[in-house]
Amino acid sequence: MRRGFSVKHSPSGRSAPLLFSTLALAALAAPGSSAASNQAMGGDSPGEQKDIEVVRVVGEKVERSLKETTSSVAVISEDTLNALRSYTVSSLLSEIPNVIVTTGSAPNIRGVTGNGSAGGFNSITGGAKPRVSTLIDGVAEPFVADLTGDSGIWDIEQIEVFRGPQSTSNGRNSIGGMVYIQTKDPTFEWEGAGRVGYRDQDEYLDGAVMLSGPLVDDILAFRVAAQALNADTITDDRGFDSNPPDYDLDEIETRRLKTKLLWTPTTDLRVLLTYSGNNEQGDTGRVLYSAKDPWAYERIFFRDIETDSDTTSARIDYSFSERFSLEVLAAYTDYQWGFDSYEADPALEQQLVFDQQDITLDARLHAGQAGDSVYGFLGLAYFEREQDFESTGAYLYIGDDSSDAAALYGEVTWAINDRLRLTGGLRVEREQQQRYFNYISFERASDLDTDETITLPKIELQYDLDLHTTVGLSARKGYNAPGGAFAFASGNYYYFDEESVYTYEASLRGGWFDNRLNLAGNLFYNDYDGYQALNSLREISNMDAVETYGLELQAEALLTPDLALSLGLGLLETEIKDGGAAYPAVNGNELSNAPAITGSLDLYYTFSSAFGAGAQVRYVDEYYGDLENSDERVAGDYYLARAYADITLDHWSISAYVNNLTDEEAFTVREPPGRSAADGYVAFVDPRTVGVTVTYHFF
Repeated sequence: MRRGFSVKHSPSGRSAPLLFSTLALAALAAPGSSAASNQAMGGDSPGEQKDIEVVRVVGEKVERSLKETTSSVAVISEDTLNALRSYTVSSLLSEIPNVIVTTGSAPNIRGVTGNGSAGGFNSITGGAKPRVSTLIDGVAEPFVADLTGDSGIWDIEQIEVFRGPQSTSNGRNSIGGMVYIQTKDPTFEWEGAGRVGYRDQDEYLDGAVMLSGPLVDDILAFRVAAQALNADTITDDRGFDSNPPDYDLDEIETRRLKTKLLWTPTTDLRVLLTYSGNNEQGDTGRVLYSAKDPWAYERIFFRDIETDSDTTSARIDYSFSERFSLEVLAAYTDYQWGFDSYEADPALEQQLVFDQQDITLDARLHAGQAGDSVYGFLGLAYFEREQDFESTGAYLYIGDDSSDAAALYGEVTWAINDRLRLTGGLRVEREQQQRYFNYISFERASDLDTDETITLPKIELQYDLDLHTTVGLSARKGYNAPGGAFAFASGNYYYFDEESVYTYEASLRGGWFDNRLNLAGNLFYNDYDGYQALNSLREISNMDAVETYGLELQAEALLTPDLALSLGLGLLETEIKDGGAAYPAVNGNELSNAPAITGSLDLYYTFSSAFGAGAQVRYVDEYYGDLENSDERVAGDYYLARAYADITLDHWSISAYVNNLTDEEAFTVREPPGRSAADGYVAFVDPRTVGVTVTYHFF
């Protein structure tokens, strides 16, 4: 059993070195020689440093500088996104310390599985919610069974990744963390751009355009952004001789459109209307390959998955005075998800259609502002979800769901003196869910009816050591709802309880040497009660006690005026203290998808104002793929290297890159032979990829 942050040996015999922790300590001991990637501090371009007082985050309902934020948050900047070295959000998140992303799953943060009880078929039978939520401009993205719909990245301001519970500010399904995507707003100056991206795959072409500008000077402005992605995956597309496919098995097509209209009739009123339409179809979701010959890329099952989402929202900001302001967000989302399976025997094929409508309302009254002796906000939130689904073909089931949540929440900050601040937050939320599921093939019907009222507090204490350095202590509670699911082994419908966590963190934010060195770090301890886990019978049970603790360190520095060094480090230890009556066999084990060490080093040199180049190496320690900690499911233990270069000429921006430079072959998922796959199955890191992105700015 692995314990602590020590050297460990993988099945291949390679040792997992303490490279990143050693380099981190050495870097911090030498002024000006420590750094973190652009993703940590949000530099506007590779090699550019940004003061942590300049980087702003908005995911916790209040706009703050990174220095003022005690939560462990990584910020991915606009230029990192536009370089398109990753074409899915999931791929971007996998580069963040203490975040592991496996195929078709919400991100696993600090060893806590992002899907939770909402993974796969359990999401359909029980309508459970994931542990990690994704919000786009404040509106939660729906999640069903598999993570899909995140391909295509364009016209995004930044992505904020919060590690640790965000339940006080965000409520439901944020016990593990939150991903907040902030897209760009209309401007009163003309902006326009077009982008083309290419990769050395059988087919990969990404095209995007954007136009923004005034309709009425200083009063009315618009923004339109559109994107089309056509790509081939590495999947073997030959299909079955007994049933030739009628679609491209290795294709992904994505179409995105976002329009915004900004109205500012006075200096006190700001109204933003947004429509977003996204469609993704093809070889997405959980992509698993036969372990018999992994590099033949033969999928163990095929699904042509389509994700279609339309969201309309209105955001109103009104200032009553310098001290009081109101912020209101109202949104409606129409979401469809489903698939057509493809089998060697057509009689075994399935068609699933899933339809969901969401209503989001959030209003906050702000009083005071940073710098006052007392300031804060009071908010009201309401969310409603309606679902209908039907499966036809080989598997027959139907169902519907009606869920809602209403909350009163807020926070207050008291500036005790010029250096010391105390912040208290509280959320009181009532969640209700009624779900009907009828598995016609098994002649089983069930009803789920839950009604819970929860209280979610948080407290933070921050102290300014000097003008540029802040330390903090925080404690908060996270929560995820109870639910039910269908058990294949018994053919029965069963129920499980809620899960909760108390999280305690110590934070450090600092910038020194005229902003040539910036540092953000968090020590954390999580104490889980009722942790929802998939047991050996493939049923969700509640584990009585689970603990995790570790460190996240993100830093960046300019070694010379032209040379930037970046560093990201995650250390993690997890232990199941008490698996509960239903799962005693895992007592003392580690959580799955919880590597002890994750990290990255990035070096970037600016040769001139027009040209720069860099190299990055990432390391992911080995980790168990199950709670039983079986050796045959161990994955991870790999390095990934990247080389990239950027050219800027007048209106042109060109980014070229080679991902997985050494063509490392490494597994992210391993499953031995069994009922689900006679030869077992695997998922792995993407093979070496060469790509280029060309962007032209019209103005």
